[in-house]
Amino acid sequence: MIWLRLAQGILCVIEICGLFFLYNFFFDLKYDRLWSRTLLGGIEVLLCCLTIYQRESGGMYSRYYMFICIFLSICISVIFYNIKIVQASLISSLYFVITYFFDLLLGYMGEVLFNLVDLVNIVQADLNIERIFVMLIGRILVLIAIVCIVHKKIVINRIFSKYQVIFWSFAFLVYTGLYFCERIFYTPYRIEGKTDVYFVLFPVFVILFFVIIVIYIMYIEKKNEIQLVNNQNEMIENNYHEMILLYQKRERVFHDMKNHLSVLALLLSEKDINRAENYISKLSEPILELEHKKYTGNRIVDIILADKVEKAQNHNINFEINASIIKEGRIQDIDWCSILANLLDNSIEVCIKLDEKERWIKLILNQNDCAIIIDISNAYNGIINESNGFIESSKPDKYLHGLGIKSIQSSVEKYNGILECRCEMNIFKINISLFY
Repeated sequence: MIWLRLAQGILCVIEICGLFFLYNFFFDLKYDRLWSRTLLGGIEVLLCCLTIYQRESGGMYSRYYMFICIFLSICISVIFYNIKIVQASLISSLYFVITYFFDLLLGYMGEVLFNLVDLVNIVQADLNIERIFVMLIGRILVLIAIVCIVHKKIVINRIFSKYQVIFWSFAFLVYTGLYFCERIFYTPYRIEGKTDVYFVLFPVFVILFFVIIVIYIMYIEKKNEIQLVNNQNEMIENNYHEMILLYQKRERVFHDMKNHLSVLALLLSEKDINRAENYISKLSEPILELEHKKYTGNRIVDIILADKVEKAQNHNINFEINASIIKEGRIQDIDWCSILANLLDNSIEVCIKLDEKERWIKLILNQNDCAIIIDISNAYNGIINESNGFIESSKPDKYLHGLGIKSIQSSVEKYNGILECRCEMNIFKINISLFY
C-alpha cells in the first residue's frame, strides 16, 4: 500500500511539474532573483502536495479540482512569468483538460480491451495498481507531448501566437468531451449505454479536429512560406541590382582611366605641373567616392555595407560601422541579403522620416567561435506597430512589407538564431545572433 501511495505521489508531481517546465522553457521569469525562484519552487511544492491530497481523499478524477488547478496555474504564471493572461489561460486549460481526458479515456479503454467490468469506477474510488497504471500511461503520453513541443520550440512559438483561436476551439472540444464522458461515473448513464457512445464519438472528434488543425496550419504556413520566398527573392534581386549599378558606376570611372592617364602624361610632358596637380585632385574625387572599403573582409557583407553607406550619405544619415573580420561560408549570401540588407533598409527608411540633424544609424558586427552577432540601433519617431510578435510596417500595404521582417526572421531561424527588438528613448534596437 505504501508503494502505491508513493507511486501516485510521484505521478502527481510529474503532472504539476510538466506544466511549469513548459512555462520555464518558453517564458522568462519576471524577477530572476533567488527569492523569486525560491518562492516559485515553494508554491509548486504546495500545489503538488494539494494534488496528492486530492487524489488520496477525493479520487483519481475531479472536474472541480481541475478548475482549481487551472485557476492556480494561471495566477502563478501571470505573477512570476512574462506572459499574458490569455496565453496563460490557454496553456493551463489545454494542459489539464487533455491530461484529465487521457485518464478517463484510458480507464474506459482498459474496460473494453481487458474486459474488466467497472474499471473506471474502481480506479476512481480506490488506490490500486489499476489506478497507478492508468495514471502512468496518461503521464507518459503527456511527457511525450512535452518532448515534442520542446523539440519544435521555434515552430510552436510561431504558430501558438498566430492561431490562438483554433487552440481555444480545440480546448473547448476536449472539455466538452470530458464533460460528457465523465458521466460514466453515473449508473443510469452506464446502464443505458450512453457513455459508450460518448467514449467513441468524442475521441474521434478530438482526433479528427486535431488532424484538421495540423493540415490547416501546414497549408497556411506553406502558403506564407511561398509568399515569403517570392518576396525574399524580389528583395535580393533588388539588392543585387543596386550593387550591380554601383559596380557599373565604378567600372565607368576606371574605364576612363586610360584617357585620364593620357591627359596627365601630356600635361607632364609640357611640364605644366600646376594643371597636372589640379587634374589629379579632381580625378581622385570620384575614385575615392567609389572606393570599395573593406569593413569585414567578407565580400558580400562589404558590398551590402558599401551600398547602404552610400544610401545613407545620400539622405544625410550619420552611419557608424564597428565591424570585425567576418569569415565567408558561415552564412549564405542569400541570407546576408535577407538579414543585413533588409535591416539596414528598414533603418534608413525610418531615419528618412526624421529631421536631418536627428538621423543616425549604428551597426556593430562581430564574429566569435560559434556565432555572428549583429547589433543595429537607429533613431526613430517613437511609433512602432507590433502584432503577434511581428513588427508591422507603417506603409499602407502592411502585409507585403511585413514580409520583410518575416523574411529576416525566417533566415534567422535557419541558423537557430535569436532575434530581439526593443525601443529605448526614441532609439530602436535590433540584436541578432546567428549560430553555426
